[in-house]
Amino acid sequence: MTETPTESPTPTDEPTATEAMAAPDVPLLNYALTLEHLENAFYRDGLDEFADDEIMSAEVLSKFDERVRMEVPEYLRTAGAHEAAHVDAISETVEQLGGTPVPEGEYDFGYETPSEFLGVAQALENTGVAAYAGAAPQVVNNDVLAAAAGIHSVEARHASFLNLVNGDSPYPAGVDGAKSIDEVLEIAGGFVTSEVDPSVYETGEDRPTHDRKAEDDTDDVAVLNYALTLEHLENAFYREGLETFGDDELMNADALADFGEEVRTAVPEHLRTAGAHEAAHVDAISETVEQLGGDPVAEATYDFGYETPSEFLGVAQALENTGVAAYKGAAPTVSNDDVFAAAIGIHSVEARHAALLNELNGEIPFPDGVDEPKTMSEVTEIAGQFIVEE
Repeated sequence: MTETPTESPTPTDEPTATEAMAAPDVPLLNYALTLEHLENAFYRDGLDEFADDEIMSAEVLSKFDERVRMEVPEYLRTAGAHEAAHVDAISETVEQLGGTPVPEGEYDFGYETPSEFLGVAQALENTGVAAYAGAAPQVVNNDVLAAAAGIHSVEARHASFLNLVNGDSPYPAGVDGAKSIDEVLEIAGGFVTSEVDPSVYETGEDRPTHDRKAEDDTDDVAVLNYALTLEHLENAFYREGLETFGDDELMNADALADFGEEVRTAVPEHLRTAGAHEAAHVDAISETVEQLGGDPVAEATYDFGYETPSEFLGVAQALENTGVAAYKGAAPTVSNDDVFAAAIGIHSVEARHAALLNELNGEIPFPDGVDEPKTMSEVTEIAGQFIVEE
């Protein structure tokens, strides 16, 4: 499993220390592969069963405008292509690490109508988010972890859009929760009709220590203050923007002109929720820095450069997508397991925010099968464009 769904690391003739360390990750990879097989088969079978016009006419979509309804079939095909690519990438990685990839099973997803199909899609994608969050802290190899984090946030992007079209909040919590392997397999078992060998998921008690922290890595307090710098930025952005523009101005932004009332009227509340999430992230990270003996960085003074509601929405999109890349780049350098687990939960929420803001700005909510990282220096340079006084 690599940074893109179409490429995989090339094995060398002699195993390296990293490859030797990666072997314990095979059960976790097969666990992820079980879920990806499930999602891949779900989209493949459902899109074979329902034509585009049937999906667009689903009862659950009746309150949406034509633009959203026409997007749904293509977005489902894109999500399905992502899951198929995840299957291929994870299968290849399992083989490279000396394991045997679990095969696709037989399934009964229980839907009879397009609306039920969309409801099951929502449930599967949100389960996928929780599954990756629960498994990620157990991953030993950093290359495997980096790719898993990139898939995790894509699952969150899928879930965000599917929550939206099913009439729920795209991002219902400020930190996404995790589910254990047993919890997720019980949920998945509701759809699997073939035999499953649970022994392939057993990680064993004698696992090596994760290699998230290299000798020359920044310590956890510095990583947290880096994340806090971004959260201060986002928190101030939403706070100031929502003070600048009233609900009517936001709902009538030129960027939203092609959307119907159902989407436009919900935008101010979605933005307030995202802002509340960022404020909560600031508080939580600040408290954690103090608990670890550090001094939290303070909020700076910013100039976000927007003049209109549409420009505000455009900057929001840029900031949230940068946040996804920043958390993906930094998470594999966090040593403390509790801090890492919280960071992964924030990472996927940033992705949920980004998916909605992509949609509102006329772009696909999930443009890639694996989200790419940015380095601390890259993100600091981007953030520096908005900071006028520290």
